[in-house]
Order: sequence, then structure tokens, then C-alpha cells
Amino acid sequence: MAHVRSLFFDGPLAEVEDKALKAVELGRPSEVIWNITNRCNLLCEHCYMAADGHAKPEQLTDEEAIAIVDQMVESGVPVLFMSGGEPMMRKNFWDILERARAGGMHVVISTNATMIDREAARRLKTLGVDWIATSLYGPPHFHDAMVRVPGTHAKVVEAIKVLREEGVGVALKSAVSKETLPYIPHIIAKAKELDCGLIYLCDLITSGRSAGEEDSRISVAQWKELAEVIVDDMLDPDVKLEYDIGALPSMIPYLAKRFEERGVDVSKGLERLKIMSACPVGKGHMNINSEGGIMPCQFAQDWVIGNIREMSLADAVRELYVFDQTDAKGWCSDAECEYSRICRGCRTKAFHEFGDPLGVDTTCILKSRDSATSEPVHTLDPSLSPASPCCAPGACG
Repeated sequence: MAHVRSLFFDGPLAEVEDKALKAVELGRPSEVIWNITNRCNLLCEHCYMAADGHAKPEQLTDEEAIAIVDQMVESGVPVLFMSGGEPMMRKNFWDILERARAGGMHVVISTNATMIDREAARRLKTLGVDWIATSLYGPPHFHDAMVRVPGTHAKVVEAIKVLREEGVGVALKSAVSKETLPYIPHIIAKAKELDCGLIYLCDLITSGRSAGEEDSRISVAQWKELAEVIVDDMLDPDVKLEYDIGALPSMIPYLAKRFEERGVDVSKGLERLKIMSACPVGKGHMNINSEGGIMPCQFAQDWVIGNIREMSLADAVRELYVFDQTDAKGWCSDAECEYSRICRGCRTKAFHEFGDPLGVDTTCILKSRDSATSEPVHTLDPSLSPASPCCAPGACG
């Protein structure tokens, strides 16, 4: 994860990121993404966890969950992401949230938003939740097909409206793939229309239901074209939208170069990245799954370093920091890349592709084999009507 505006300009998450940065400097956990349940009421075709309606047999008990929150508070965790599955399907969701907020943690809820009504939105606001993160993949017909539950798009849009009316910030998320790329203009336009403060664009992670779908990723040339949309928005004084890039850390040094070419001083952001790299693995960032497994990254559920039932957060952080000090291989190494310590490459992609988290990130937009390609790409025109059927692959002839 890398918040572009907050990194290079003065974005909405600068204060929270400062706290995470301080935690890294102190050798503490900087942020925890916690899949509090594996249950979900949707069946998204790209879900990295293959979540469904069933809880895992060894799911943490309610008492264990509360104890983990207390341990996070004692360890000084500044930011907690409550995720799933669908986190609101866990019966003690509100108890966990209330305990975390009482302990002073910033909490972001990553939810499909189908369970958020006016009452829930007001309760979230009362508890001091600043951000809800929810997914949108395109117009209604496409989104509902992706999540395999009809009517979901309408519920998401209504939930976003209610959340904004109640003063809760909304981050709109989307996986970026060959399927979703034609709809990225729609998603960006929808984020602005619905007054979302942030849009999270994540390169496709090939695990769970999308395992083996590497060919579904978009090309380097297409990511570079998308980068131009981001740069233009960042430099438009009328646009306040924050962009967060997931699973493609090389996008951040690439954007820094593009900003420099447009006359922006990016030195402060690059210095920050030397402390908290664009791939946060090993920088105090960690994931805890519903069964207590501790992972360096939520997108690699098989890369487990221990279990919270036996390993403390402090021990996990120490192990992760050792990993961070280990040089990556190939074009991701310190010797071969000037950005190795501010980017690090996507360690999860290396894990999935080679079984080695220190392997090269073959999707790097600066070093990969097709990084200089000039292949024709789909035109990402944000001015396209969000409802235009001609955005669809093969539509309109």
C-alpha cells in the first residue's frame, strides 16, 4: 500500500501515516490487517482468500479476539484494518471495534458494505471510525457478475451515500485486471461523484479464486497509462482524491519520476520511503488471519511465520524486521536497483511465483522484460460516461 497524495503532497492520511512511520522507527508494529472471519456473503471471483459462507474450524474465539485487541493496544499498534471475509458477519464485530477504539487505535473497516444501513453508519461514526473501505469493480451488471450476487452494486452505492451523509470517509477499492481495466474510468468517476476520499487500485493477486490467473494482469504499458491519470489528478487543484496503489510498489518510484518531470519536489516523499517502503512487508506491517496465523502480507495466506496463540506481536515484528534487512534477488536487489530500499518489489508476488519471498518481482514496471513496451493499450479516458456500455470489452461492436 502506498498513499500517493499523502506521500508526495499533503494528503488526508498524512497524520495516520506519521504515526505508522514513528512506529517503524521505534521497531513496533505499524499496522495490522486482521481478517477477523473467513465468512463472506459474496463470492468474488478474484478473492485472494476464496472466502465463502463458512467460518474456519479453528477461528479465534470471542475471548481470544478481545485479548488480541488488548495486545495490539499494549504494543502501540497505531492502525488496525478489520477485514474478512466480511468482517460484519462476525457476531462480536462491534465488541472488537469498540475495544480497539477504546484503546486509541485508528480503525479502518474493509467491508463489502452490504450490511451497512443508516443505523450501522451512525454507530461507526459514534465510535470514531474515520474510514470504510469497500469495493466497486464497474457498473451494476459487471460488478454484480464479479461478486456473483445480484443487486450488490446498488447496496454498495446506497451504503456509500449513507456513510458520507453521516460523516464517515469512504475508500473505494478495485482489483486491476484485464477484465476490470476498461471500467477504471468509471470507478474513478464514481469515487468523485460519491465524495469518496480515496481510491485503492490493486494489481491482481493470483491466489485463492484467482490462482493461476497471471495472464489476467494488465501490462506495464497499461499501468503506465493509468499512472498518467493519477499524475493529472494529483496536479489538478480541483481534485482532492487520494490514490492508494496496492501490490505494485514499483509504481511509486515511477510516479515520483513523473512528478519530478512535472516540476514537483518529491525528495521528502522519497526520504519517507527509505523508512516505510512502498511494499511494507518487514516494516512492522502484518496480517493476522481468522485462525490467528501471522503473515507478512494478507495476500499470501500460506506465508505464515507463526500463530498469535503462541507468538506475540513483538516477536513477530522482530522476525519481520530481520526479513526486511535481507537483500532481495535479481533486479530487486540493492546492487541492481537504485530504488530497492524504497520499493522492495512485491514480496508476495515473488512468494507466489517462486516460493521465495526474496525473488524478483516480475511485474516491476521499471525493470521487467516488458517495461519498455509500446504495445497498443486501452485508452483510459476518465471523461467517459460511468454508465457507458461502450466501456465494456467487445461492446458496441
